[in-house]
Amino acid sequence: MPGNRLSHGLVCLADDQTSGKGQFGRVWHASPGDNLTFTMVLKPVRNTGLQLFSLAVIFALKETLTSIFSCESRIKWPNDLIVFNKKLGGILTECRYTGKNLERILLGLGVNVNQMRFPADIEGQAISLIHVTDGKAVDRSLFLASLMDRIEPLLDQAEDGDKDLIRNINRSIQGYGQWVSLSVDGQREDTPVKILGINEFGYMMVLTANDEVKTFTHEQIRIGSAGS
Repeated sequence: MPGNRLSHGLVCLADDQTSGKGQFGRVWHASPGDNLTFTMVLKPVRNTGLQLFSLAVIFALKETLTSIFSCESRIKWPNDLIVFNKKLGGILTECRYTGKNLERILLGLGVNVNQMRFPADIEGQAISLIHVTDGKAVDRSLFLASLMDRIEPLLDQAEDGDKDLIRNINRSIQGYGQWVSLSVDGQREDTPVKILGINEFGYMMVLTANDEVKTFTHEQIRIGSAGS
């Protein structure tokens, strides 16, 4: 579909993916007909704070899980949702520009819903909603409808750089307020840092042992576990 025909808010849903991808070129595994894999098209007015849009979608997923399943979850910055220390969903964001002008954002979301088994290399790292419900299949259409109801207002808040949204996301981030290990540009730092949360652009802020606040984009850093 030509780019100029992609309208703001368009959702393209795929029942099967032949070459799903995640962050840093990783493969996203999804068995046909079991999960939710879709892409949303956004054409925001502003060109800043784009990372906040993807975080708003992940936060909407978290809120939907809480509402329907009373399920605890955490956001692994910048783009994953973690349940029982395993990945339940993730988002991949692509921006398209015409010159310096933002043309559109493509938000690709994958949620493990009814997939019982995963490839051996990620079996211990992935989880589905069907594991949360003790084997009871989840209606994907109803779950998607509930999720979209939550996504729409949160994207409006992201467009406005809403401070309440930023505070709510921060409280949901894995490691928030804790001292963690940090790797910057592939080099592990000698001392831990405290996670302060994201700013209005969706960038991560950390406090060093010298009480210095540093800000990073998701391309720059990898966050380790607390106390490591």
